[in-house]
Amino acid sequence: MKNVAIFGGSNLGQGPWRPGKKFWSIAIFGGAAIDFHQAQLDEGGTKVVVFSLFGGHKLSVPPEMPISVSGFSILGGRNVKRPHAKGAPAGSATALHIKAISILGGIEITEEPVS
Repeated sequence: MKNVAIFGGSNLGQGPWRPGKKFWSIAIFGGAAIDFHQAQLDEGGTKVVVFSLFGGHKLSVPPEMPISVSGFSILGGRNVKRPHAKGAPAGSATALHIKAISILGGIEITEEPVS
């Protein structure tokens, strides 16, 4: 599945949805809000790649969903706010593997549902 926001915005995950094995989201001079609270992940986990260029992403994940985060920021930022997250085995079948890349943009990962 792919999501693109250029000079605009997108909001995904307001109900049950399936992101698939690989999910891409690109925000250029725009923003994207993606809520994984009702996402139905494939067995083996989901790889998520988010790229922000002069834009931003907000990813919302439930506390019980294990995640791994990698990537880099150039003149931008990445912030993971998950105070209630529970530990889970690294090979969890329903994990999100997030690669976050931001250039003059920002990426936030939180437990709060996207409004």
